[in-house]
Amino acid sequence: MMVNAVAPPEQSVPEQHRLGLPSTVALVVGGIVGTGIFGIPAAVASYGWLTIPAFVIVGAGSIAIALAFAQLVRRTDRSGGPYRYADDAFGPFAGFLAAWTYWIQGWTGHATISVAGAGYLATLIGAGDGKGTTLALSSVILVLPVLNNLIGTRSVGAAVLSTTIIKIAALAIVAVAGLLTFDSGNVGHVTAHGGSVAHALPACCALLLFSFLGMEGAAVATDRVKDPHKNVPRAIVGGVIGVAVLYLAGTLAVQGTLPQDTLAQSSAPFADAARELFGGDWAAKTMAAVAVLSALGSLNGWNMVNAEMVAGAARDGVFPPIAGTRDRRGIPVLALIVNAALAIVLILANAAGDALSLFTTLALLSTFVYVFGYVLSVAAELLHALTDDTGTAQVSKPRVATATLALAFAIWMAGAAGPSAVRAGTVLVLLGVVAYVLTRWRALRR
Repeated sequence: MMVNAVAPPEQSVPEQHRLGLPSTVALVVGGIVGTGIFGIPAAVASYGWLTIPAFVIVGAGSIAIALAFAQLVRRTDRSGGPYRYADDAFGPFAGFLAAWTYWIQGWTGHATISVAGAGYLATLIGAGDGKGTTLALSSVILVLPVLNNLIGTRSVGAAVLSTTIIKIAALAIVAVAGLLTFDSGNVGHVTAHGGSVAHALPACCALLLFSFLGMEGAAVATDRVKDPHKNVPRAIVGGVIGVAVLYLAGTLAVQGTLPQDTLAQSSAPFADAARELFGGDWAAKTMAAVAVLSALGSLNGWNMVNAEMVAGAARDGVFPPIAGTRDRRGIPVLALIVNAALAIVLILANAAGDALSLFTTLALLSTFVYVFGYVLSVAAELLHALTDDTGTAQVSKPRVATATLALAFAIWMAGAAGPSAVRAGTVLVLLGVVAYVLTRWRALRR
């Protein structure tokens, strides 16, 4: 059920412009492995050894969510990801909230990725890490992927695939080298939240979850993928499992290489670890260059995914029609530009302090808004599993168990994001209610 009685037909993307399985896997992995993992080791340094059990919890919860998304992709031909799933299961208002929160997490996530990339770019070019430098470098990293998206889908696919291969290889090298020389004394004790494990564990999990977000990227843009019912589920589940292993190894390697106090102050932890492991600034600058490429590659994919969701919602009358404006190649130009502008405004509004503090603040805000959409999507899968898609009470027990675990994990993570993120995120989500009233009013007038 849509806001409009009859939605315009899907605008099909020509087959030659669609992504194959390798590019779809790269879209998922590239979306997950943005710059979150490159900044996370420093952000969780104060949690010490607790990072390991937190990673296990977040990895298991993320895999459960990925399995839920895989089921949702298989049951619908409609692109749009979380927005489509909530709309199908619960109606237009839930669909609107999912679209609204996904749109918000898009530009908040873009801001977070660009800030992390800016810290590494500053290391690469030898610039300071002051407020002005962070703003300038973040803006550059934000704008370049938008320009590439305006070129076309094939350009995005090539950029995502190439940068994904580079960053996975670099992370794996640091992970292996770091684990071979691992010093457990560097990991340290839990100092965050007064050393209380009960309070520190959920906070650590919330920070780690940011680096896993993005698994559903290919589900949002199914009309850009060849054979989506087969390729998208494979890319989502396989991508999350592979990334979970790489993340744990990479974070442990950095923690075991750099002393806890040093790591907690680093704006480019993987670069600092590479300098320690291989000796010389060349290693640090090489890793910094990889992290910058990772930010650019991730934002290439994220710009396409978020803009496609906005355009799909506008086509169905959920967002204003102008938001779905496309050029003759089917590229949602206006959505791309607006998302980049809002991300820059968000960075400006939170730019007090150093780059690491800014990254942590934006990461928690993006995580809170993100998991709101996850809750709606996983709840939709739970409903389908309980009714077996027939409307009867035929229960698919494995699907119910997986969806229940994923739902509980997502709800827990929403609360674990912290008071500041919950307050700011709640206001942003509730503004969507006002936007929905205005959208419905316009639709009824027509």
